[in-house]
Amino acid sequence: MRRLTEYRRHTGKLEQPVTFLAVSDLHGGAYDDILAWAEQADALLVPGDIANRYRQSVEEGLRFLHDAAQKRPVFFSPGNHETALRDYDAFLRRAQQTGAQVLVNRYVRFGPLWIGGWYSPEIVGVPDMLDAFEALDGVKVLLCHKPEKYIQHMRQRDLDLVVAGHAHGGQIRVLGRGVYAPGQGLWPKYTRGVVDGRLIISAGASNPNRMPRWGNPCEVLKIILD
Repeated sequence: MRRLTEYRRHTGKLEQPVTFLAVSDLHGGAYDDILAWAEQADALLVPGDIANRYRQSVEEGLRFLHDAAQKRPVFFSPGNHETALRDYDAFLRRAQQTGAQVLVNRYVRFGPLWIGGWYSPEIVGVPDMLDAFEALDGVKVLLCHKPEKYIQHMRQRDLDLVVAGHAHGGQIRVLGRGVYAPGQGLWPKYTRGVVDGRLIISAGASNPNRMPRWGNPCEVLKIILD
């Protein structure tokens, strides 16, 4: 069962609110409900892991980008499942043909906003763009798949909204805390919800693991930015 979780981020910089649907960690899962929810949004933010590296499968994820882009502007940045594909470059070429904006350490204008996508430069082979992105005038929205990377690289930067996923909500939640997250280990701190008032972490739209989720429903985020 997948739920729609709503957050509001107030910047005081926008004349009109902008509504995003944030879809992280789809991993090739079904998405009909997401396309229906897209009607409520101005654009979709997809911070990584539409693919499934365990099966090396990309078709459903690419189909999602294409179908979503027929409804609303879509902004996609890669996650670790994409960068672990045997032919990551071929995947990127195909993603760029879906109609989505593919943001690999780059940014684009969207109305009164700047939207960027960041991944570790040493992995994707694309230079870091954080200094240039931070220097822009206007509201800055950044996709960053791994929330721990926000803590390491972005916490002190002038950004208005950062959207992440990756942690799958901690997979199993006990007393409001996740049990395990890749990159953070046992009892991770950054698995879902809001950090610093501006990092919003999705618990993920699907589950590619054999381990079941418990106390931790899959989710898509509706983020109202004003």
